[in-house]
Amino acid sequence: MVEKLAIEGGEPVRKQPWPERVQVDEEELKAVTDVVRRSMGGRAMLWRYSSPSLTEEFEAEFARFHGVKYAVASTSGTSSIHVALASAMMEPGGEVVTSPITDVGTITPILFQNLIPVFADVDPGTLNMDPSSVEKRITERTRAIIAVHIAGQPCEMDRLMRLAEEHGLVLVEDCAQAHAALYKGRLAGSMGRLGCFSLMTGKHITSGGEGGMTITDEEELWRNAKSFADKGKSFWPERRSFALIGLNYRMTELQAAMGLVQLRKLSGIVSARRRLCENLRASMSHLKATRFMKVIEGAEPSYWFCHLHVSLDALKVGVDRVAEALNGEGIPVGARYIRTPVYEYPFIAERATFGKSQHPWSCSFYGRRIEYSGSCPMAERALGDVLTLNIHECCTEREVEDMVSALEKVEANYLR
Repeated sequence: MVEKLAIEGGEPVRKQPWPERVQVDEEELKAVTDVVRRSMGGRAMLWRYSSPSLTEEFEAEFARFHGVKYAVASTSGTSSIHVALASAMMEPGGEVVTSPITDVGTITPILFQNLIPVFADVDPGTLNMDPSSVEKRITERTRAIIAVHIAGQPCEMDRLMRLAEEHGLVLVEDCAQAHAALYKGRLAGSMGRLGCFSLMTGKHITSGGEGGMTITDEEELWRNAKSFADKGKSFWPERRSFALIGLNYRMTELQAAMGLVQLRKLSGIVSARRRLCENLRASMSHLKATRFMKVIEGAEPSYWFCHLHVSLDALKVGVDRVAEALNGEGIPVGARYIRTPVYEYPFIAERATFGKSQHPWSCSFYGRRIEYSGSCPMAERALGDVLTLNIHECCTEREVEDMVSALEKVEANYLR
């Protein structure tokens, strides 16, 4: 039952439920069922060493889609980042500059590789890292940059690529939210030395609940990544197995079967999302206190979600009340995206990692005390005025119209 907007009463703008996202259909069902049936007949197994291997086919198709040479499938978006960092063979105690507005899946692989996260501040309009802040965070200890493309919009990759080249750093793209996003005509994931993708349910495409993919154009990184994701095994006669430490991040044939079908749908999914979000941006341009997310020059976002920004000076209430009111009008929005920058999470703020060791910050290879609290004021400010809207390819122009009507109604009630 949709609640009424408390201060006005009357009927909500929207009474019917918001459209559910239907992510899979009979094609995925058939693909997965075919794998199971072949296995029942003894002609295939349910893991990547089947012959022919659907996992290897998925890797090849994913690489081809992104215009790169290599891809390594894994179990999750988090593992895809771990695979990327491990493939670069960085020494313990090195620093990795990344965003304070991201999922913990970006950060935990840094720590598990005995590296130190350093957080660059963000552009409040995009929630992506500000390259100027990235540059200020680079020290003689810096070894890598992880560019997190929030909400489907790429970071300013020209500047980040230039910084990485000037300082000899490994540039990794976290594309968990940015499948098929474009920056100056190039696909997200294809601009850094490594690109990482999440294939969990809810992302643009899925490989059946969870899954990940790491892509690169460099053969050495690919070989390291492939070995690391399969417990250190070697797939080449000139390399010894288990000469490289690794983990079991193998994708299964069932996941790959679904991922192959989903990959063929990706362009259509992204096109539909772009059309809806661009129409929303145009339709809300007259609003006084709410603006659409900033889109940087050269970017074509793929809109995993879209974020709106509330001018708190123009309203009598805060962002949480605005979100509550919009939900009361039948529009599903969230406030703040995440509540705080990730460096405020206890496992970072209190160094609660490996027992009481405070490792890797206490590592003998690392020689300085790093303070996180308050280090990214723009990120802290940005999270205080953000609304997140779940708009997807199963929505229609009716949802866009209702969203704008609800925003108009809320502004009429809360403008100063």
